[in-house]
Amino acid sequence: MSFTYHVSGTVTFDSPVPTASFWELLDARYNPWLLATSGSEEAPQLHMRERLLIPAENATLDEQGRPSHIKGIAVDWDESSYLIGDALRNVALAVYSSGADLDDYEVDFRGEDGSEGEIVFYTDEDEAVLGWEETYAPGRSPNVFGCVPWVHRPPQNASSRS
Repeated sequence: MSFTYHVSGTVTFDSPVPTASFWELLDARYNPWLLATSGSEEAPQLHMRERLLIPAENATLDEQGRPSHIKGIAVDWDESSYLIGDALRNVALAVYSSGADLDDYEVDFRGEDGSEGEIVFYTDEDEAVLGWEETYAPGRSPNVFGCVPWVHRPPQNASSRS
């Protein structure tokens, strides 16, 4: 059984990361990340199901109006823990591969089962390990889950099994 989770929060980087590090995420076929229109200190206005890359202050713009560097992300999104975790891991890996690090983060979740907690980024620059640390779990003890990196597996269908 797969639960839907709502995540919201921000992650900032210790130094601006070149936008080119995020091309794969911006060009993703399903649920691509979006570029926020401003790198101001004000929190960007998110709409449900958005994942935004926040431009760095003083970032130059290319001929298509895209910023040269990203300073962090903001999320407000409903999805399965697998897809949320995968998206956040991909951001962390892009940041780590550019030589930067995650500076500060606060990403909270709430499950359709009533569970609540925080997503924690464990220090592991090779695999970007995440933990979903529950602070409230109705009817049971809070738990930590999703700490192991997810492996990408193509979907199985009848024609691919033969």
